Amino acid sequence: MKWAAPIIGLLALVVLANPAAASGSLGGSDYWHPYPTGIIPGDIVIGHNPVSDLIIPGYWTHTGIIAYYDSNARDWVVIEAWDDPSEVRMVYLSDFLKRYDTVAVLRVRTTNEIRLAAVNFAFQQLGKPYDWEWWTKHVYGDSYYCSELVWAAYKAVGGPDIDADPGFSWKYLWGVAPQEIYDDNDTYVIYYHSDA
Repeated sequence: MKWAAPIIGLLALVVLANPAAASGSLGGSDYWHPYPTGIIPGDIVIGHNPVSDLIIPGYWTHTGIIAYYDSNARDWVVIEAWDDPSEVRMVYLSDFLKRYDTVAVLRVRTTNEIRLAAVNFAFQQLGKPYDWEWWTKHVYGDSYYCSELVWAAYKAVGGPDIDADPGFSWKYLWGVAPQEIYDDNDTYVIYYHSDA
C-alpha cells in the first residue's frame, strides 16, 4: 500500500524524537506476569481489575494498543485512554501489566500495514481527554475511553470492526467494552496470564 511507507516513517520519527515519552503508571496494584514475547505494533493488551468489575460490563476492564518498542527502556510502549490523569497517554507495557490480575495480548486479523496505520491513528489522539460516555462510541471524537480508542484506531484506517456487538445490546448499549474486543472474531489471543 502506498501510504504504508509514510506511516512507518512517522512512527520512526515519533520514536526517535521522544524515546522516553511513555511514563510509569501512577498507583495501582503490583500483580506479576511473565513479560509477553512475540509482540508487534498494533497488538492489543487487555487487563482485568476486580475493582472495575463493579462498573465495567464483562470480565475484561481495560485495554490499550501496543505502539512501539523503546530500546532505551527495554519495554514496549502502550497507548491507552486513562481516567487519571484523564487523557490518552503512553505507558510502558510492564507498568500496564502490573495493574491487572489477569492480562492478555490480542492480535487483530489484518495486515501489518493496517496495524501500523491503527497505531498511527492512536498516536494522533495523544493528549485528548478521557470520554466518560461509555454507552456510545465514535471513530472520530474529541475524547476517548480505552476500548473506544482501540476500536476506533482500527475502524478509522479501514481495518476490521473489532466490536463483537457493533449495534445495540442491553449489556453494552451502543458502546464498545474491552470484553467485546476480546470476544470479536477478528482478534485472537497470543498471550494470556493470570495472577489471580
